[in-house]
Amino acid sequence: MKSEVRENKVDFSLIRYSQCWEDTEVLLSALDIKEGDICLGIASAGDNILSMLTGNPERVIAIDISIPQLSLIKLKIEAIRILSYRELLFFLGVTDGDREERIHIYERIREGLDESSRKYWDFNRESIGEGINHIGKFEKFFRTFRKRILPFVHSEKRIKELLEDRPYTERKEFYNRKWCSLRWKLMFKIFFSNYVVGKLGRDKEFFRYVEKDIAKTMLKRSEYALCELNPHENPYISYILTGNYNISHLPYFLREENIRLIKENLHKVEIVEGSLEEYLNNTDLKINKFNLSDIFEYMSLENYEKLMDKIYEDAENGALLAYWNLVVPRNSEIDDSGKGKYRRLSHIDSSLHKIDRTFFYTDFVIEKVVKDGHI
Repeated sequence: MKSEVRENKVDFSLIRYSQCWEDTEVLLSALDIKEGDICLGIASAGDNILSMLTGNPERVIAIDISIPQLSLIKLKIEAIRILSYRELLFFLGVTDGDREERIHIYERIREGLDESSRKYWDFNRESIGEGINHIGKFEKFFRTFRKRILPFVHSEKRIKELLEDRPYTERKEFYNRKWCSLRWKLMFKIFFSNYVVGKLGRDKEFFRYVEKDIAKTMLKRSEYALCELNPHENPYISYILTGNYNISHLPYFLREENIRLIKENLHKVEIVEGSLEEYLNNTDLKINKFNLSDIFEYMSLENYEKLMDKIYEDAENGALLAYWNLVVPRNSEIDDSGKGKYRRLSHIDSSLHKIDRTFFYTDFVIEKVVKDGHI
């Protein structure tokens, strides 16, 4: 089976995401990783793949077509391996400091990289000075929004007010009275349109099967995140609006106690260049846990069904799959070919979706593999 994303000529020559924009805690709750598990996931920026190590599995296989994304995860692995926690936060760009000092730290890290990754980062030394958390195309998209668009909608003072710790009723009142202005709605309609997000944020090929208005969907989801959830505790909203995380409310991947567990298990990570389809065609492994990001968003329903069939072949009975839908609906309940092979755990995934702090996804899906009628 061929990779549709590869066939569609998506540009994989750049770092598209330098951070994972999927809530790690939701993912880990869904997969319930245990000792002995064989885990497989989309590498992306590496944060969620590495966080899977905190469950102490036997093995975590990270797959990606993009060489820059794989170079990024390898750099993060070496940084975690040799740096202190304080140095790591600085190197990634979570804490401020001198650009040259970050490049100096890279010189300590580079010898542990393979030749391909070392060449990539030697060529991109200057970007390391920014802090590698900030160099992805998607992160630059949010930087453009924050610096060029948001100031015309809300002042820094109002942004700080939004991020204050408030009870639900006060959050709702603040949103309705002070935040959700005509300018805010107009900005969403333009800046978060399918065209602009495809041009500046993701890739236009990722929207091949999109039928919904992304801006309208994201506006509705942002209201949920700013009212139903508490933005004061949401690291992803903090990053979008201020350019960095609140050190008191870091994502799961960046917390000291989790970095310690990740460091102890780094030897369990296997990095694979290629597509998920290609890997599954050439492995005899039986996999327990699948972190599939939002890859089904980018493929036709026919190819989604084919890939789900292939995953079924290589999965253990009772294996769990977790993935997100942005605006393209993909799950076994709408896929007749998946019936009898998968059971959607909607009672679990719906509750997790309600607390998902990466608010822009319209659905979160957990599927359980059913073989011979037994789970």
